[in-house]
Amino acid sequence: MANEDLIYRITRAVYDRVGSAADEQTIEQLVTDIYRVVETAPPSDGVQGLGALPTARAAAREGSSDRMIISVFGMDHPGIVAGVAQILAEASCSIIDINQTVVQGKFAMVIIVDTTRARENTAELKDRLKRGGETLGVRIYAQREDLFNAMHRV
Repeated sequence: MANEDLIYRITRAVYDRVGSAADEQTIEQLVTDIYRVVETAPPSDGVQGLGALPTARAAAREGSSDRMIISVFGMDHPGIVAGVAQILAEASCSIIDINQTVVQGKFAMVIIVDTTRARENTAELKDRLKRGGETLGVRIYAQREDLFNAMHRV
């Protein structure tokens, strides 16, 4: 089973159990915790198990647990891109792709980041981005790429 399919099935099961009104961050954390346990489970019966690595093609389609999708929204003003980039640089994350636009004074940006060398775990980095967004006067949302892809299939 592909990782994206597994994450999707876990996410669907969690939503079915707790309901669609549940906090998205809580759902994401539950799915992440369950996926980590299942992902590291040893293969059984000598058959490719849940702990086996996907093919390169499947991994590219599913997304990576070493990459994050970061979305930034707010009123436009100078320094937003620099501020977010500074947070990422301090965390030793590399920007893979970035796209930003301003529409009638509203700022929107999406960044794909490689977290392979990050100095902190995903939860800590998300907290730091959230606090940084408050300082910058914008909202910053961050999610692991594999979870982002799977959860947007729900």
